[in-house]
Amino acid sequence: MTNNDQIIVVTEEKRRRRGAIWVAAGAAALLMGGSTFALWSASDTFSGGTITAGDLNIAQLQDTSFWDVSNDRADATAVVGATDGSQKGHLIADIDTWRIAPGDKLAASFETTVTLEGDNLVARVGLDGLDKLKSNISGMSYSYEVYFGDKLLVNETALPTGADAPLMYLAAPTAGQANGLSDATNGVLGSTATAVNGVAAQTAVFEMAGTTADLNVVVYASFYEDLDGDFRYSPTDKTVTDRTDVRLADTLADLTLNLTQVRDTGAQFS
Repeated sequence: MTNNDQIIVVTEEKRRRRGAIWVAAGAAALLMGGSTFALWSASDTFSGGTITAGDLNIAQLQDTSFWDVSNDRADATAVVGATDGSQKGHLIADIDTWRIAPGDKLAASFETTVTLEGDNLVARVGLDGLDKLKSNISGMSYSYEVYFGDKLLVNETALPTGADAPLMYLAAPTAGQANGLSDATNGVLGSTATAVNGVAAQTAVFEMAGTTADLNVVVYASFYEDLDGDFRYSPTDKTVTDRTDVRLADTLADLTLNLTQVRDTGAQFS
């Protein structure tokens, strides 16, 4: 064996020792990094549920129809829209060619389907654009009624003029609300609901019997001042006698029937 061979052997042994030192150092580093130990714990599984959004909608059921409901006319014999027939009239085929005269009364019938599905859901039924309805014709007055099928909900009363003035309120049915109580103040449509009068209609809340209901809002335009408050023309009521406003027009085209959720009205809201 030569000296060179011995030197090579010694060098290889030194490298092996260094390798062992590196491994040992690496193992020490892992131990220094720490580790976790299992202590007592417990868990249990609870059943979940599904949260589902409700619905609020309003849709036109029939095109707007116009009726001559002047109570002193013999040809006022047809039932106006979906109403109880208490104020009859005849259908006006073309409102743009019909001309109103002192003592006349016109009805505009808005038939609609409303949908309310949701616990704690109350909605205002209103007409957008009432704040813009300013009569150009002297001696004109406006009123309204609301029907559910052939059941009268709101007796004829003066049309409110505020931008957000309610015609009435609807509450979603209590079915499915578990222990939630009804928000109705005026009964359930089709069963316990009773008609209301005057300004009381603008705070009345009717509960829907199902998630959908067909309503008919009838807006009246009367060309006389109703002095006795019966919303029917009689010779003792006041009419205009001059021709100052002839051929002027009042436009109802900007009126929009709407349904808007509220949280400040109803028997359970505080």
